[in-house]
Amino acid sequence: MKFKYSLLGLAVLTALAGCGGSSQPQAQDTAAKPVDGRELKQKYADALESTKDYTAQKKDEFLAAMGRNIKELDARMDELAKKTKGYKDDAGVEADKVMAALREQRDALGKKYDALKKTGEDTWEKGQADVASAWSKMEKAYENAKSKFN
Repeated sequence: MKFKYSLLGLAVLTALAGCGGSSQPQAQDTAAKPVDGRELKQKYADALESTKDYTAQKKDEFLAAMGRNIKELDARMDELAKKTKGYKDDAGVEADKVMAALREQRDALGKKYDALKKTGEDTWEKGQADVASAWSKMEKAYENAKSKFN
């Protein structure tokens, strides 16, 4: 009984698959204009140029946004440093250590950011990932430091 239904289902699927085609013979589809080598090269060059333009635009946008983020971070770090200036004894020593570690991490982020500005298209994605990762770590470190001083 199951075999009958399976066979019937297969027959229906085969019939439906055959009904979906166009009414024109397939031979006309394969008789399309032959591809010219020069035309193909031009299309490839155009696509490559579009990709380069897109990559350059995305790089510029990322660098501008990251530049703004870094400036904002610098301002927040300055405010945090002002807040910790009045700390005395052990609290002052701890605050100095935390701020020194933040500045060190900020310097590393700045170096990666500066290196990213100089990258070409071939290394852009890796450089972008490195800067984004360094930024994420920097934000966490800042928030951690800030929570210690509140």
